[in-house]
Amino acid sequence: MKRQIRVNGGQHSATMHYLTNYGYIPLWIVVKVLSFGIVSELYSILTNEDQNDIAELFNVNRTDLATYLSILSNFRNLCAHEDILFDHRTHRVIADTKYHHYLNIEQEDGEFVYGKEDLFALILILKHVLRKADFSLLMNELSYEIDVLDGRVHSIEIRRILELMGFPENYKDIVRM
Repeated sequence: MKRQIRVNGGQHSATMHYLTNYGYIPLWIVVKVLSFGIVSELYSILTNEDQNDIAELFNVNRTDLATYLSILSNFRNLCAHEDILFDHRTHRVIADTKYHHYLNIEQEDGEFVYGKEDLFALILILKHVLRKADFSLLMNELSYEIDVLDGRVHSIEIRRILELMGFPENYKDIVRM
């Protein structure tokens, strides 16, 4: 945290104001200069009660939120460092959700094939934490880009690309849920 405050703190007037005038930076100010990964780690060291209170805001349990934050941080870092995203698999796996069941996602040996540690898992996480209108906008943009990709790529079927991303064929149905 100290390194990130040192590196990024000067970019935010509120951070400099508190540091200069009071010798400390309140948490609600310091989060502006922290990486998503550090914020995720901060959540993990909170008391169970505080974690429960925060998780309740997203209608998930604290364990799931900790997993979600870790996975969000992982995907965010891939994007920030221009890494390959579409077929990435995370080390952490999300718990089964009602969306796995609603979408009737295929199972193998009692485990869902899609939406556990793949890019579709990220979509399921965002379904949980975003407002309905924001999620709909995200899915509209995503669907548009997939349609554009389908028109440009001829060496592989879009169905196969979606499969590699962990998307079930009926992935668009999640918007209506």
